[in-house]
Amino acid sequence: MKITKSFLLLLTFTSITFSQFNKPSLQIGIGIAEPFGDMKGTYYRYITLPSTGFQYIAADTNLYTNNYGAKTGLTFYGLGKINFDKYSVSRGVIGISFSTFNAFEPRKNGNIGKLFQNPNTGQIDTVPVGANFSYTFNTFSFSLGLELAPLSFTDKVSPYFGARFSFNGFNSKLSYTSNNIDTTVFSADDFRMGVIFDAGIEMKFSKVIGLVVGANYNLGNLLLKSTSNSINDNYEWGKTNASINDEEGQFWSSIYNPVINSINKLYSSKQKNINWASFYLGINIYFNTGKTTKKAPKK
Repeated sequence: MKITKSFLLLLTFTSITFSQFNKPSLQIGIGIAEPFGDMKGTYYRYITLPSTGFQYIAADTNLYTNNYGAKTGLTFYGLGKINFDKYSVSRGVIGISFSTFNAFEPRKNGNIGKLFQNPNTGQIDTVPVGANFSYTFNTFSFSLGLELAPLSFTDKVSPYFGARFSFNGFNSKLSYTSNNIDTTVFSADDFRMGVIFDAGIEMKFSKVIGLVVGANYNLGNLLLKSTSNSINDNYEWGKTNASINDEEGQFWSSIYNPVINSINKLYSSKQKNINWASFYLGINIYFNTGKTTKKAPKK
């Protein structure tokens, strides 16, 4: 008898629990991405070489060693949510997002130095050549987590907050274009894991659609930091698979020299945290997947 009652209670609980999963929602939006801490910086510098008297542009020596040269950018995201209770107060969340930084920063113009052998003297001369520099830092994230919306049962306006574990792909690309013709690229990319804290306010206009405004804070590389110090992992123009070097250590590089050559020097890298915030506006699309029973017309 006790077994039968327990079984019936289990069935009742299970049916009630799973009956709440019939109101999933989709949230999509766009926002401003703002870098913080070690992520923020300036990727270029101007330097005058005493040997030539000309001013040149080059990668800033703080780029990749102390920061990631990121400035304000854009973020695009999508979230899928499923309710854990009939009032939609607790939810499971799965999301994807893409953020691109330095989106509003124009290219920087200047000169780079190129080495030529003087046909008359046989000496190696540094000749200034016009070039423009550009830089982007991109993140692609997949996340899983939980969310609470304590006033969701009102079906009108409700704050929400939550946290998600994130799997992040980072890519940075530094390039220069010489004489508006040839572009040379250096890029670094890596995979890291972190946490996203999210909060906002949602406004429901109907059973189908609503508006949401909010902000989140990303701790992008809590796990898997590393720095590659092998000469094979050096930073040089034309390389497109370098490490982002976010752990304390040392690495070889030739990209900081305003004179384009292949001489590598050893640089120290501090431990860097890739943190950024996103301030977003989006829409909620609500789905009701529950079955409705049609009543037979009265005779």
